[in-house]
Amino acid sequence: MVVDEDRRVIVGCTLVGPDVAELIHAATIAIVGEVPPERLWHAVPAYPTVSEVWLRLLEAYGR
Repeated sequence: MVVDEDRRVIVGCTLVGPDVAELIHAATIAIVGEVPPERLWHAVPAYPTVSEVWLRLLEAYGR
């Protein structure tokens, strides 16, 4: 996940592996919608799903 620190928006994300289609779609929405990481904390999918990777990305990025 790449964040533009000046604008505070996600500008890129690379995901590889099996069954990443839903993750790529979510990343596309976040990038095109210029969603700040702070707002994504409120949009993490229900558990347990492969989409938990978003929680891990946000945790790695920090609040």
